[in-house]
Amino acid sequence: MNRLNKMLVLILLFIVNFTFSQNKIETYKDSVKSLLYNNPSKAKYYCHKLLKYAKTNDLVVEEAKSYCFLADLSGALTQKDSAFYYFDKAIQKAGAIDNEKLEMVFKINKANYLFNEFDFQEALTLYEECVTLSKKLNDVGAYNYISIKRGSIAYELERYQEALKIYKENLNKEGFSNVSKLDIKLGLVKTYINLNKQDSAYVFIKSGIQESQKNHLKEHEIHFLSQLGLIYIDKKDFVNAKLTFDKALNIAQKIESNNLITETNIRISKLYSLQKDYDKAIMLLKSILSTEQTSKIPTENLSEIYYLLAENYKFIENFSESNYYYGQFIEKSKKIGEKRIEAVDHLHKIDISESKEREKTQEHQKWILLGSTTFLILLFIGYYMKRRKEGIQNQVKFEELLLKIKDFEHQNPKTADESQQKQTLAGDDEITEPDLLEEESETEFIPSNIVTINTTSNDELILDDEAIAEHNDADIEEPTGSNFIIKDETRVEILDKLIKLEEKRLFLRQDFTLHNVAKRLKTNTAYLSKIVNSELDKNFSSYVNELRINYIIIELKNNAKLRSYSINAIAEEIGYKSPESFTKYFKVATGISPSIYIKKINQMKESENK
Repeated sequence: MNRLNKMLVLILLFIVNFTFSQNKIETYKDSVKSLLYNNPSKAKYYCHKLLKYAKTNDLVVEEAKSYCFLADLSGALTQKDSAFYYFDKAIQKAGAIDNEKLEMVFKINKANYLFNEFDFQEALTLYEECVTLSKKLNDVGAYNYISIKRGSIAYELERYQEALKIYKENLNKEGFSNVSKLDIKLGLVKTYINLNKQDSAYVFIKSGIQESQKNHLKEHEIHFLSQLGLIYIDKKDFVNAKLTFDKALNIAQKIESNNLITETNIRISKLYSLQKDYDKAIMLLKSILSTEQTSKIPTENLSEIYYLLAENYKFIENFSESNYYYGQFIEKSKKIGEKRIEAVDHLHKIDISESKEREKTQEHQKWILLGSTTFLILLFIGYYMKRRKEGIQNQVKFEELLLKIKDFEHQNPKTADESQQKQTLAGDDEITEPDLLEEESETEFIPSNIVTINTTSNDELILDDEAIAEHNDADIEEPTGSNFIIKDETRVEILDKLIKLEEKRLFLRQDFTLHNVAKRLKTNTAYLSKIVNSELDKNFSSYVNELRINYIIIELKNNAKLRSYSINAIAEEIGYKSPESFTKYFKVATGISPSIYIKKINQMKESENK
């Protein structure tokens, strides 16, 4: 009986001690979590107590977690070396007890810290290690989270197509929390805006705001509203932009999110600058600095504030204040990788370190300031002149192109009238037929050679060679050798048929290839290629691109609705598989991009309507 009593007492003591230990650990953890963002220094104090207690009681898992807490806190206190030291200790401890789940969590935290420090390549490397671990552990949640972060890195590195692909792949996956789903949609919105696809972005903004409101996720609602404001700015709708930003600011103030208040006010100050209300922009930016400790403002936002202040002061010709904030901007920009101005900052530091006597240092700093001011002024003048020169060159090329168009329309007066009546590029009975080989009776004008394209690209020819290989079972026999002779009557017949295809505007189709056209004309690709080269003095690829570019030049000038389309939509309408190919050939032919051409046409039309 005594032995039994002793065992019960020991068990009771163990339970009490375990409960006490757990309570103490949880108390320390709660203290750390509650102070993490409000008072990181005090949180670090409790974290050290947690670490000490874990070591004393041989609680290895809690010890490892304590190191990770300390790493996060060191990062919050901008103690970079300590942050890396504690992250590595946490990962090492997790590895020592063979806890791969914990090791993966710590590595994700370290990768997140690297991401916030703008060290994207190192972060990506670490995320890849975590992907391997998540697959091994069959942790779908961790894998999906890492996938989203990889999309964020791609976005930050301006690899927008890669980011778009990642976000799209994750959009309809199962198992995401509401927060993660909104993160994906927000990533899609920001990426689409940077790809100049505002219509696609708007769809996700609308659903994003609705879901944020439904799930009471105010921070996400603010982010979506801010992106909507940027779209309004892009459309020059400054009234709705201001209303949208004000709504976002009101929500941020209600939830007392200082970072989001700062970010929204920065966007509002940019809006004031665009409206040339420089004094109001300066007042708002200065109020941000006066109400918030600069140490609490994220470095990226602080750098942006300094830059905007410098720019606005420059516009009101207060150069002393402008130079001061340019200096602040240079100092902060180094932390976020602004490579273009690091050299100036480095020169400042070298000159100051070489000055050993106070009086000489002060005198030297005056000359440094003067030199820096001159350099910055020259730098921005050079940038301004470069942009102005590009603008002038674009205007000259546009006016030259306009003269060619006017000459063409003068010679073909029906063309402009027909073009202005169209709301889309093709009617129901034109190029929308499923098969290029079907007969068509309607004819249209043939685009004149307003511009020519001399290209050595063999992309189209490579595709056509593949098409030839697939055509071995056709009745049309390919000639052997390169020195074959084509009869004059055959040349004339093929050219006549080719002109009829042009009149039907079949060149606007993606399947208008050498192989398909040869089949349509009941000839072979070798004959057609040789005739185009000899009679039209160009290869088939150049021939097709000239027809398309000359056509779209006229259409864009006369069709207001078409000018509202995205570049991607326009490219697809005239037979290109990618907007990049369309833009490339348009620029080769005209010297300006299609977006600049559309912009200048719109400006010209607005001027004519005044």
